[in-house]
Amino acid sequence: MELKELMSAFAEQLGIEGIEVKEGICSMTIDDIPMEFTESTGGEAVIGVAVLGEPPPEKREAFYEMLLKANTQLYGSQGIALSELPDTGEIALIGGLPFKGLEVKEFCKSLDEFINKAEEWRETVENFRPAAEEAAVRDEEDAQFRRFGLNGPGFMSV
Repeated sequence: MELKELMSAFAEQLGIEGIEVKEGICSMTIDDIPMEFTESTGGEAVIGVAVLGEPPPEKREAFYEMLLKANTQLYGSQGIALSELPDTGEIALIGGLPFKGLEVKEFCKSLDEFINKAEEWRETVENFRPAAEEAAVRDEEDAQFRRFGLNGPGFMSV
């Protein structure tokens, strides 16, 4: 089955109209997540890219460490890569699915799983920013506390 037919069947399952595959590319937004599905070189697989959002400017090292662990330990990404898009700096979930000989039902199930994983990771990316901001405030409070001495502001140890 061709990618165009599979994507049309998937769009129909979701109740989305007007989905087109042009030159091997299908773009759509699902639950406010921009996604693009393209045929791999040779047309044996579909590559899905879901844009999850921008990395937080605070605690970037901790954020990227979390993404790296998710990728290398496979517990968080389940074999789908989390990456920074080189042209925009946004975080994306990227995965491939061989589709030659795949039944429509299996294809739709796999794409649905990809979308669910994208929704989970979008939430993680969005929630990391407030957590990082809170941690930055705590770090600043700790730094101020240390400047005044370990007994707190205005008190000196004797």
